[in-house]
Amino acid sequence: MDERTSPVAQFCTDLRVRWQASGRDLPSIARQVRISRTQLYAILNGEIKRPPDFEALVRPFVLACGASDAELADWRRRHDVMVGVHEGLKQRGGLRPAPPNLLPATSGGFVGRTALLTALDTATGSVVVVTGPPGVGKTALVVHWAHGQAAAFPDGRMYVDLRGYARDGGALDPADAIRGFLDALGVPAREVPPDRAAQAARFRSLVADRRLLIVLDNARDADQVRPLLAGGSGVRIVVTGRSPLTALVAEFGAAPLVVDLPGEAEAVALLRSRIADPVDDDTAAAAVAACGRLPLALALTGARVRQTGFPLAAAAAELHRAGSRTHDDLRAVFSWSYAAVSPPAARLFRLLGLTAGPDVAADAVAALAGVHDARAELDELVEAGLIVEHRPHRYLLHDLLRDYAGEQARAVDADAERRDALTRLLDYYTRTAHEADRVLNPIRPPIPLPVPPAAGSRPDYKAALAWLEAERAVLMATLRQARDGGADRHAWQLGWALDTFLYEQHRWHDEGAAWAVALRAATASMDHAATAHAHRFLGAVAGRLSRFADAYAHMHEAMQLCRSAGDRPGEAETEFVLSYVCFLQGDIVTALAHAERSLELWTGLSDPAWTGRAANAVGLYHSFRGDAATASGFYRRAAAEQHQAEDFANEAVSRDNLGMAHHALGAYAAAVEQFDAARDLARQLGDPILDAQLANHAGDAFQALGEHATAREHWEYAYKLLVNAGHPVANDVAHKLAVPQPDPEDRR
Repeated sequence: MDERTSPVAQFCTDLRVRWQASGRDLPSIARQVRISRTQLYAILNGEIKRPPDFEALVRPFVLACGASDAELADWRRRHDVMVGVHEGLKQRGGLRPAPPNLLPATSGGFVGRTALLTALDTATGSVVVVTGPPGVGKTALVVHWAHGQAAAFPDGRMYVDLRGYARDGGALDPADAIRGFLDALGVPAREVPPDRAAQAARFRSLVADRRLLIVLDNARDADQVRPLLAGGSGVRIVVTGRSPLTALVAEFGAAPLVVDLPGEAEAVALLRSRIADPVDDDTAAAAVAACGRLPLALALTGARVRQTGFPLAAAAAELHRAGSRTHDDLRAVFSWSYAAVSPPAARLFRLLGLTAGPDVAADAVAALAGVHDARAELDELVEAGLIVEHRPHRYLLHDLLRDYAGEQARAVDADAERRDALTRLLDYYTRTAHEADRVLNPIRPPIPLPVPPAAGSRPDYKAALAWLEAERAVLMATLRQARDGGADRHAWQLGWALDTFLYEQHRWHDEGAAWAVALRAATASMDHAATAHAHRFLGAVAGRLSRFADAYAHMHEAMQLCRSAGDRPGEAETEFVLSYVCFLQGDIVTALAHAERSLELWTGLSDPAWTGRAANAVGLYHSFRGDAATASGFYRRAAAEQHQAEDFANEAVSRDNLGMAHHALGAYAAAVEQFDAARDLARQLGDPILDAQLANHAGDAFQALGEHATAREHWEYAYKLLVNAGHPVANDVAHKLAVPQPDPEDRR
């Protein structure tokens, strides 16, 4: 379908007609709706693919245009019809993204459990609860079954490890699981509601009409599961846990499925599947008995025999001597497998027991061990069955093995060695997250790190974003570990480094949690400047969540700390952030006043870098008030101050804003001049994202000048850079490129 004739585009055209009939100027409407003019222009020009939100945009827009109550009701009806047609066309045209498959890789061959697999196949309810003792093979059973269900659930197979029995207290919050599911279902970060209840509602509405399998692995209790139970006749939810989870059976009619030890024949078959050489029945039976028929123990035994060539008969005899006779006591099997690996691999296994989070990447393991490359030891541990490579270069331990590894570390390694290993790991995470943040937000003032990054180690935008996405859960768990372990410096610095990513991904609750940890750590270390910094950012996060009483309380604490310490730069920065909180509340006048106070303070402190940032903020608030002429003067001052400070990244941003102000005033040639100057700076900095955004704006100015071919060249250049980086703004540029340009012949 032609984008211009889509139901969304037609609806946007109707909105544009309604605005034109109102006689009001668009900047004033944009201010009333609390949306930027650029965004509003894009919507009215039909440059969006998804329906605009009714409550957030359509309702305030038509009211600003003078709509009566009756007309508002008609717009709601038209909006509902448009959304229905849009969704219908998406489903009919197969426009949904590829169905998500979040299932982890299977490890080793799966044998037996025929009756349990049949029970999963034939279960008629929407919820199945699979329970049993640890190490009995619940996850292996469900994941193996789920891998064969692609045809039955064509809309996707979702999986999450709820980490219900994680020893580090890191059981997964159901809200975090829901956010992960929204990401997997293709909901863009900027469309995720800030309120967690709204996120849950969005999740339920998305899956209601889909044929979807959801595996909730390793649940602690029914409370952890309830928020994740989405309805829909085509949705099947399979929950695994150690406890019976009888509340789910009683409340939701869940079908219970108990996984017990395999029978002797199945256990023998499982052991034989893990060993290359044939073994006689008596030897296999003796080994199975020594392992108590527990699948985890059988897998470890098979791995050691396969790895070392140790005869199975001798292995069985050794296990019998160790006294491992029941599935409640795995220590003999664990110690036997652990003793078989090389000393470097054994040391690494112990250190892995100290880590937090659901898994760990190979690079982080190397930092933990203090080596350049730990892949040989990791491969040895995988071969021994002590760890699993569940994703490429990402490793995890079974909960029981993680506990055992931690016990061994505390028994074998000195306190100082364990502390040094964790410090190396925290240094790695903090340093790498800091470098990634510098890529995502190059205009943000950096913080000093005790271990500076290596020269040339900064990633590009795509790599930085991918690393943060892959490590988010681990970084949040590590942040809590640093706090609990008294690593206060790491705690607040890691919280700082995660801020931009969590904000841009709309993970505001994670952002608030990170800064809460940072605040506690800074307070504990008696670092008043860091404490004030944490209060400032907690205020910003609270503002983003519309919790303005909390926001202003944090800002008050920050200001009091700065004034009592005579910290004038801190006071100036607090005024700067306070202006942002007021802006979030829609109070542009007060925001401007705080920005002006910040500018006054920074000017008195003779800090050109911060003076430039404050002047740019004052300019922005004048722009939001529709006064582009006044804003231009502040943008010029900002660029001059930043040039003096050699803060070229922020200078480029100020020149970009100056170009936008010229554009708003109709001075398109002057706008191009500023965009070109800013692009020169972006290229000197080696920042392709900033270069692309500036080229996009320059394209808009050339389009306004009637130089359509030049405009298209700039948009194409910007689009290529943004697509290569996986940047979301690429979609906005694509809409411009999709609009046919006027025929040059029509000018004659």
